[in-house]
Amino acid sequence: MKYTSKQTSTDPGKQRLPRTLTIIGLTSALLGSSMITSTPSLLPVKHAEAAISQQTKQADTSYNLFIQRLQKPATLGWARATLVNRIDEFTPAQATLAVLKLENAYNRYWTTAMEQLIEPNLQQAISEISKPGMTMLTAAGQVKKKEHRLILTDLAYMGYKLEVTEGTYHPVVDYKSFKVFNPYIKPDIRDYINIMAAETDQPTSEDAGLIIGWDELLNRTLAMEKFLNTYSSSNRRMLMQEWYDRGQMYVFHGIENTPLFEYGTLTIDPEAKKAYQKILDSKTNAQIQNSKLLIYLQEYLKLIEQSGGKKSTEITQFLKQYSL
Repeated sequence: MKYTSKQTSTDPGKQRLPRTLTIIGLTSALLGSSMITSTPSLLPVKHAEAAISQQTKQADTSYNLFIQRLQKPATLGWARATLVNRIDEFTPAQATLAVLKLENAYNRYWTTAMEQLIEPNLQQAISEISKPGMTMLTAAGQVKKKEHRLILTDLAYMGYKLEVTEGTYHPVVDYKSFKVFNPYIKPDIRDYINIMAAETDQPTSEDAGLIIGWDELLNRTLAMEKFLNTYSSSNRRMLMQEWYDRGQMYVFHGIENTPLFEYGTLTIDPEAKKAYQKILDSKTNAQIQNSKLLIYLQEYLKLIEQSGGKKSTEITQFLKQYSL
């Protein structure tokens, strides 16, 4: 994709106690209290079953309302608000599926959002008031024309953030805002969101150059590798594989405007070498052996050291041998 951006942890705020825990706690209190006499009674159990049944109905009602609002772009913002306000009513399976569906809806609408934002007059209007870190909603409050304010406001409430790449303003899914859902969803999608939030909050690259440090690049790629090693059947495994492949390429080669080996001299970037070695030194032998990325990197640095810090035929053969 032409625009690659890259949605750190936030406090989701005070969450309501999930209804399941409330019911279980209430039932346990009743069963253990002096209110329960020696006379056998099935009343508390029946009450618990009725409460659980009611909770299930409420979860289905809230989930169906979310799905209904997700169907149209005009109500995409409402769908997001419904999920934020009612996700504690969902089952973990419903919550996880809802988060995935919300992400899919954002990705489907992205082209339309981009077409709206790419309009030359709107691009000019944003550039006139642009400041580093400016949010979509802030931009909406500062542009002059009503039609521009409406576009930016709608995109903000839908859940997009404003980014600029090569002088062009564009919408990006704000994965950082997804972290409010983490307590309710399954571990693989929670970890996926955390990885994507780091990427969208601080992009790895921009204008064909790295804009994060070599240490952060390696740590992010290791997080992607861990995801792939941990979740063999995750719904987002294929997408994470694509991100990992890109990250691995950057680790061993750099990127066009930030190459690992300097053009002309073919000497390794000293900051990259220092950052990589520091991370390797911080790992135990067991941790290194459990990561193909670290195994390859350890051997890579040895070859670089042997060649006096310069790219050599042996290094080129090594990269080709392991398809790096």
